[in-house]
Amino acid sequence: MSIPLRIRLTAWNVFLLAVMLAVFASGVYEFLERQERSRVDRVLRERAMAFARVYASESVEEPQQTAVREAVRNTGAGEGEIIVYGPRSNQIAGPHARPPSPLVLEAIADAFRGHTRIIRFSPGVRAIVTPVDKEFALVVTQPETREREVLGRVRVAFALAIPAALLIAAVGGYFVAGRSLAPVGRIAETASHIEAEDLSARIAVPNAGDELGRLAEVLNALLDRLERSFAQQRQLIADTSHELRTPVAVIRSEAELALSRERDANDYRKALEIVQSESAHLTHLIEGVLMLARADARQIALSRRPLPLAEVIEESVRTARTLARAHGVEIRSRTGHDLIVNGDAELVRRMLLNLIDNAVKFSHDGGIVSLDAYRAGTNAVITVSDHGRGISPADQPHIFDRFFRGDRARTGDGAGLGLSMVKWIAEAHGGSVRLVQSSASGSVFEVVLPAAAPDAARAS
Repeated sequence: MSIPLRIRLTAWNVFLLAVMLAVFASGVYEFLERQERSRVDRVLRERAMAFARVYASESVEEPQQTAVREAVRNTGAGEGEIIVYGPRSNQIAGPHARPPSPLVLEAIADAFRGHTRIIRFSPGVRAIVTPVDKEFALVVTQPETREREVLGRVRVAFALAIPAALLIAAVGGYFVAGRSLAPVGRIAETASHIEAEDLSARIAVPNAGDELGRLAEVLNALLDRLERSFAQQRQLIADTSHELRTPVAVIRSEAELALSRERDANDYRKALEIVQSESAHLTHLIEGVLMLARADARQIALSRRPLPLAEVIEESVRTARTLARAHGVEIRSRTGHDLIVNGDAELVRRMLLNLIDNAVKFSHDGGIVSLDAYRAGTNAVITVSDHGRGISPADQPHIFDRFFRGDRARTGDGAGLGLSMVKWIAEAHGGSVRLVQSSASGSVFEVVLPAAAPDAARAS
């Protein structure tokens, strides 16, 4: 059974207060008990000293035993008793004779050896046993009546005060816990009405300076991220559906047209070429969408290692030259052979191919695509430039957005995902990509990646 937090907090508050009160009461009780015991012992010593003075005065004129009896008679008034014992533990003076207890006999023996002791004479009675003139053992008793009364009143006071304090603490703690947890209830109430279809609602921040205010701010930040993620997901699904519709419709139309009647081999070949082209487009689109979806879910693990950038660039250029020749475009590259980056070779190659493919497709016939790489401080800088017609100023802020397709959008896969993947790959490697400039004479893209340390470069 789940116990509400408010009750648990109240219970812990009462428990801790009970422990503190118990420790405090025990300390006070122990202190008062010692004080009362010290008072009784002080009274015993004073009465023993008074007996000694009277005995000394009487023994000047009277025999010792007579002086003892006179001293007992003169100092015996009070709550306790005064008893004098001889060397054989025989009672010389005092109230009605009675056999001493073993503890008293032991104290009397110590007194004849010159030691003074304070003992418990009987239940509720303390006594001092001290030598007198080396001939007698004096026993002075004092009842602990007052001590018992004082400690009894203290126990009664504690028995009444502690439960009352705990009751007040429980009621007050329950009220304070309710007031303290009220913002949590409001946060829960607000959060319960937030649904995936509408993540625009936010939790009111009760007090930005305390823990609950911080919790509300963290939850609001989480909702912001979720709202962006859901919006991005919905946009990705909508854009993907839109992009898939066209090639699927083309493939279906070509297939239906080819099957509508008998055709010659050339017509079938043309239909299959269209189907092949649209299928390739679908493949690129699906791969791009899956890659970006996995990137959003952080399911792509980068295999980082020291990577000679010259080799990756040469391989990418060699792969892209077939497409470049088909467009009548020449690709030129220039890079230092000692330039090393820590990265995933496959992803870096895909990034470069997307940039080169984008530049080739939108270059004029006979144009040149240049790819240069150089070190700039602790970074490796890669530039890809072309002699195309450029990107309109209105489209430039959006070219790295997913599925953005301006005027013949400059994307490597024709679906508006190429530059999005370039941006993600660069940022995943701790770098960046930007459009340096774009005009009627061409465009220049720049990728900045952290360069590897010289030791890693030499090892590579």
